[in-house]
Amino acid sequence: MKTCVLLGNTRVKSNTESLTKIFADKLTALKAEVVWISLRDKHVGPCIGCDKCHKVTDSYGCAINDDMREIAREILSSDLIVLSSPIYTWMPTPPLKAATDRLYAFTKHPENGETFNLLQGKKLAMIATSGDECETNCDLFNEAVRRIADFAHIPYLGYLAARDLGDGNIARPEVVAEARAFAKKCVDTFSNI
Repeated sequence: MKTCVLLGNTRVKSNTESLTKIFADKLTALKAEVVWISLRDKHVGPCIGCDKCHKVTDSYGCAINDDMREIAREILSSDLIVLSSPIYTWMPTPPLKAATDRLYAFTKHPENGETFNLLQGKKLAMIATSGDECETNCDLFNEAVRRIADFAHIPYLGYLAARDLGDGNIARPEVVAEARAFAKKCVDTFSNI
């Protein structure tokens, strides 16, 4: 099983990065391969809505020449895609929002055929951190990711969220246990592991 983690935090050594690392370390311990992509180190522009991608049916096909092409190759070679971000004003950071919008290019509309999505056969999950209650701060992004999965006709495995209590330590024992349990849940959905 290969996992592609798209990390949307903009600060180095953030709570989101720490939480995602705990999750990824457990995946690795369970023999899953993890590809870690820090979007703060990449140039991913916004979708421009040109729809050229829909005409290219055998590959990602986005007309924008930026780092999303490399990211798309990693996504296509993965079994599980994990979107990870701190939540500010109920949504992910701009780097992850841009990458999430660009997932639209995986949807294909052939001229003489039925619409399909290159993500079919993959699974999607989400990790988030918040400075307030996760149930009310992360719910909108959770719903957006669930709808992305529905649109792509792929399973959504749910999300892991943890609140920053302001002490700079997201790795509280109960959070570590939740992160490891979520990683195991994700791995358990793949019968070949």
